[in-house]
Amino acid sequence: PLTMDSVRKGPDDAPVTIVQYTDFQCPYCATSAQVMAEVLAQYDGKVRLVLKHYPLDFHESAMTAALYFEAIARQDGEKAWQFYGKVFQQQSRLKEGEGFLKQTAVEVGVDLRALAADLAAPDLKARIRADIREAERFGIDGVPAFIINGTLLSGALPLEDFSRVVDEALAVRR
Repeated sequence: PLTMDSVRKGPDDAPVTIVQYTDFQCPYCATSAQVMAEVLAQYDGKVRLVLKHYPLDFHESAMTAALYFEAIARQDGEKAWQFYGKVFQQQSRLKEGEGFLKQTAVEVGVDLRALAADLAAPDLKARIRADIREAERFGIDGVPAFIINGTLLSGALPLEDFSRVVDEALAVRR
């Protein structure tokens, strides 16, 4: 079973849930982040997006970015989504390291003292590792990957592919 206690966007009672496994340093994930924004707009009120992490070992900033996202989410889920958008929009700046992530956190208005405390919490990294283990149980070994009401989609796919699966899921609910 999927754990659903991750940061979500969209109504809790949405008939369609998209679970997204992502890596902030993956260029394909950046493309998929744009597509997810389109999906949420197209199916406003009908889709809930749940974010899970799958930082790849060879992306040296991915784990740190995931930790920042989760630490920000402890303060404010909406600020975490703003951070998500800004990091993916400026993904090339991840090579600047933690300075870029901290600057982005400031831009979205987080409390830096609370952020530092949350970043040091040992359960934060455990949460991300749990996301990775969960993805691997579903046979996911790369990102981006999505589970839409039980249907697995992998790769940086176009809006049309997501629309087809979401429309099928909505039809089943009728």
